[in-house]
Amino acid sequence: MELAKILANQVVVMFLLLATGIILYKIKMITEEGNRQLTNVVLYVVTPLLILNTYSMEYDAAVTKNMLLGFLLSGASIVFAILVSNILRIKGKKESLPTERFTVIFTNCGFMGIPLAEAVFGSIGVVYCTTYLTMFNLFVWTYGLVLMRGKATGKQTLLARIKPFLTPTMLCIVLGLFVYFLRIPLPGQLKSAVAYIASMNTPLAMIVSGVYIAKSDIFAALHHGRVYVVSAVKCILVPLVVVALLAPLPFDEKLKTTVLILAACPSAANGMLFANRFGGDEKMASNVFTLTTLVSVVCIPLFVILSQWITTEFIP
Repeated sequence: MELAKILANQVVVMFLLLATGIILYKIKMITEEGNRQLTNVVLYVVTPLLILNTYSMEYDAAVTKNMLLGFLLSGASIVFAILVSNILRIKGKKESLPTERFTVIFTNCGFMGIPLAEAVFGSIGVVYCTTYLTMFNLFVWTYGLVLMRGKATGKQTLLARIKPFLTPTMLCIVLGLFVYFLRIPLPGQLKSAVAYIASMNTPLAMIVSGVYIAKSDIFAALHHGRVYVVSAVKCILVPLVVVALLAPLPFDEKLKTTVLILAACPSAANGMLFANRFGGDEKMASNVFTLTTLVSVVCIPLFVILSQWITTEFIP
């Protein structure tokens, strides 16, 4: 249970960072435009360089094997989330259902998942996070895109199809894999600069998420019954299914726990962005993002404890 205690302590720290973001927005020290700029810094600079910095470690055959397994487990966990999200069809409104399912399937794995995994497992946690991030991007820009906008009308060029994957994060994953597998060391000064920038990931990501919560109407989220249903599926049912999937497998515990943490993270901010862009229910996406972020502070450590208990008590 020591791991769960470490995780619970880190979740409390991250909640305090979220609160910092909320306070900074409320006292107008961070504006909406300022938050957009901070978001871009995190998404396009800090997180990609964190990944690159992580992959500059020494080659390890066991880690490499776990990375390959990580792609498989991460993809499987997202597929299971897709299957579970179908339960929302019960009494779901046609105009809101795609947004609701999107918020259940896709998690805030970048902003919240990476800081948690890094805090618990260090750089190896970030390495395993990249396998989930890769599968997340693959699914969100294929299945997620079709889910939110419907089937495309008309042909798309090859460039249009691959453009969503040409993000700094994906490019740094590819570059990092080359650095790792070809064992190319980063120059000393460059490595130090990259490490300094990478160290900003946790505080900046959490402060930005706090601003998003501050901008939302928390009381509206708490007074909307359907938000509780969607959030329960996201924060309870999906992690339960992932625990059932991962716990019996005889794989590295750090790898399995990292995938579980990422799968149990709150709804992705992409839900609000996609809803805004493709005519979805942006209010629902915002409410679910807010409630799941608050609830995950309790849920993530509990599911890690559950997974460890199952592994210890029932798995030989």
